Amino acid sequence: MPLVCDGIDWQEKAVKKLLFPLMFLAGCQQQADQAGGNVVAPGGPGARAPATPSRPGAAITTLTGLYEGPRQAGAVSQMCMVDPAGETARFGLVVWGSNQHSCSGSGTATRSGSRLQLKMAGDEACAIDARIQGDTIVLPDAVPDGCAYYCGAQAQLGGARFTQTGTGREDAAKAKDLVGDALC
Repeated sequence: MPLVCDGIDWQEKAVKKLLFPLMFLAGCQQQADQAGGNVVAPGGPGARAPATPSRPGAAITTLTGLYEGPRQAGAVSQMCMVDPAGETARFGLVVWGSNQHSCSGSGTATRSGSRLQLKMAGDEACAIDARIQGDTIVLPDAVPDGCAYYCGAQAQLGGARFTQTGTGREDAAKAKDLVGDALC
């Protein structure tokens, strides 16, 4: 039974008020679907170009390439490395946390067997002793205190994992920093 007061059907008015926001949201979803799913600024979180795949589980023979972590809150953590012959290897990384917070930085990489030391080039000392396990680079759960400088409040480098997804300079160039520029 409709609620009528002073000649106005209040239930009908309430339904109309609820339907408008729902129709608006449905229109936004339709635009997102037509755009291919999530609407993300180019180079923003989750933006990525296909890489030349490495063999899953294969050992890392060359540091040069693209490495990717698991998807977190719609974004993919990335690390790239370039290891020119006779020179020190360089790396760049972005690790995503919650609420679009991230860690980012770049520096030099030194490999010794299955150990990989990543030294950030920046205002705070941050040298991370990572491990190479098959096709994955694993950062330790605990990293030096200075590494917090490179992270937002809801992101951390400790425990990050990156699997090699591409093995060439072209693949390394596909990794993007926070504003969409190449990391390497």
